Amino acid sequence: MPLCAQTISFPYGEIGGQLGGMYYLGDINNVPFKGTRPAIAAFYRHNFNVRYSAKALLSYGKLTASDSKYKNEFQKARDYSFNRGLVHFSVLGEFNFLPFIFGKKDMPFATYLQGGMGMGLFPGDAPTDKFIVDVPFGFGVKFNSHRKFVYGVDWMMIKTFTDNIDFKAPRPSEVNGIKQKYVASNNDWLSYFSIYLAYKFDYPQKCPTFD
Repeated sequence: MPLCAQTISFPYGEIGGQLGGMYYLGDINNVPFKGTRPAIAAFYRHNFNVRYSAKALLSYGKLTASDSKYKNEFQKARDYSFNRGLVHFSVLGEFNFLPFIFGKKDMPFATYLQGGMGMGLFPGDAPTDKFIVDVPFGFGVKFNSHRKFVYGVDWMMIKTFTDNIDFKAPRPSEVNGIKQKYVASNNDWLSYFSIYLAYKFDYPQKCPTFD
């Protein structure tokens, strides 16, 4: 029985896991990476060719911030804090600046841009915005290490369309001016960064001989 030629063929897929950190930027915290908490994720990547890929990413992490950790006198008087778990799903397109194929020694690494659409769910007793829609974007670097494995570093900023992740929008029951003060035009941002390991698998293909 004739065999298919053992050449690298597109498309092919990857499954992988990520370990990293997640943080929030908003009315309580405006310092990148401050309040970072551990986060984990799993992803599936579909590689169309050496430049373009699509990725589905499911992550979980904690978002937290506290006015008491800042020297600002207004924040000390306001004394807000929050701690929320976030389940986040995103669908992203990726573009490699350099051509990249699993296991190719002459393609040791590639940097890439990514962007797409996402949605988040806040489980538990959150009083507002238990579900959000957002726009994630960022960049990463992937490295060839083995014919079937690749590792990399990935970073995303997540633009939300809400100012309520930290529960800071004014509530009718709050009459204290300190409690009500917030930046109405500034929606909250999230960020997720990680290292990852992925395993390559080939899709079933027919030999041209039998077509």
